[in-house]
Amino acid sequence: MNKKFYAILIASFCAIALQACSVDSTLGTVPEPKNIHWQSQTRLPAPLQEVYPAAFDRKVYVAGAFEKMSPEHAVLAHLAASKHTYVYDTQNKKWMSGPVLPESRHHLGLIANDNMLYAIGGFNATSHDAWQVKRTVYTLQKGHNTWGAGPDLPIPMGESVYGVVNGHVHVAGGRTLINGKLRDTNAHWVLKAGRWQQAAPLPIASNSATSVVIKDQWYVMGGRVNALDFKNLDNLWRYDAQQDSWENLANMPQASAGLASAVLNGQIYVFGGEEYTYITNNQGEREMKTRTFDGIWRYDPDSNLWHTEPTTMTSTRHGLGALTVNNHIYLLGGATQAGATGTSATFERMSLQ
Repeated sequence: MNKKFYAILIASFCAIALQACSVDSTLGTVPEPKNIHWQSQTRLPAPLQEVYPAAFDRKVYVAGAFEKMSPEHAVLAHLAASKHTYVYDTQNKKWMSGPVLPESRHHLGLIANDNMLYAIGGFNATSHDAWQVKRTVYTLQKGHNTWGAGPDLPIPMGESVYGVVNGHVHVAGGRTLINGKLRDTNAHWVLKAGRWQQAAPLPIASNSATSVVIKDQWYVMGGRVNALDFKNLDNLWRYDAQQDSWENLANMPQASAGLASAVLNGQIYVFGGEEYTYITNNQGEREMKTRTFDGIWRYDPDSNLWHTEPTTMTSTRHGLGALTVNNHIYLLGGATQAGATGTSATFERMSLQ
């Protein structure tokens, strides 16, 4: 074989190798996220905020929120703690009435584990005290239509985060009673064999965060510290149940509290929230300024990177709920204004196109 033949042969091998490398590189590249598309769903039976929905028995469950009431029944602006359970069937796209709670609650944490739906902690409300934090746990068994009594929390907790890790229900953070006063907590409890056991506390005592579980790793994002003039947090913490430890990951693009989150295609999507900020006016007096967010932030666990989505929510909202059902994210309720006004009955489905 002459030199010319060798040159052609080598060039051919190089071309084949380069083509193979190009294919391998393409296969290994994470595709760009698709565009976000919003579709309105059947509106909630009533305007709700401070909701913690759950996917249970292939349906959307909402129970124990701040519900908009007539003036004679409202205890905080136009709101009162709700006893209602609302159930949405994604097949026939209708809301139904579920079993009534034993007591009214707002900020009631719903979390499903196997054939049981848990309704954890939260607050009762009267005109004299709208923030009566509770330790009660209610349970709803699949196929039943009555809430039962579950194991009470060791301490009262509301505005917490909730997750199922390795088959066990976890509750962390929020607010509790300390020396008779409502304070932020970093307490973390896990339900095993019908008993709540202590687990590694959150790194920061805070409330109004949001969380998701991916591959038995619990991600907790945002929140606020009331003791620091309601300072919002941009932290992202990941809990490893095997090590019983928390790891600090990349900070969120926007510090936010009263936000919501859900998982789609292995990515964490975080929505909205609110912020309270104290400023000093021209008279030297402190004033509180508020705002709500319409931002959507996406976190990639593999790269530990956040992305601000170019598409926003259809309105600013805090105290909203988010969950994933049938490869769609559903957003529901919330309020367009910070605090106890602007409560919404909005119910939307987010798809990627």
